[in-house]
Amino acid sequence: MRFIVISLICFYQKYISPHKGFRCAHAYLHCGDSCSEAIKKIIEKHGVYNGYQLAKLRLNECKQAYIQVSTKNDNRKRKKRSRCDSCFDPASACDVVDCIPDGHCDTPDLPCDCSLHAHKNRWL
Repeated sequence: MRFIVISLICFYQKYISPHKGFRCAHAYLHCGDSCSEAIKKIIEKHGVYNGYQLAKLRLNECKQAYIQVSTKNDNRKRKKRSRCDSCFDPASACDVVDCIPDGHCDTPDLPCDCSLHAHKNRWL
């Protein structure tokens, strides 16, 4: 059973995850393993039956990380729009949060290019 579950996780990691377009919230927030990698390690170490509760706990932690990151990003967007509106050309298609990953309003005179920073800010 362990082999089958690990094989399914490996299939997911190789063929599905790279194409889904977002990153595990837990891995994004804590800069660690994705949930699929963490659960694969849990099953390798504890087996399917004994690792079930640990895997379930990890998914719950990921859910909490998602809530935390979503709330943080919503707050950043509100703060940035009110504090940094003058930093960007209003006609620019960029969102301030997408273009300033460190959260500061120190921007160049040119409008930002979100395509340069989009890959850094994708977590979901």
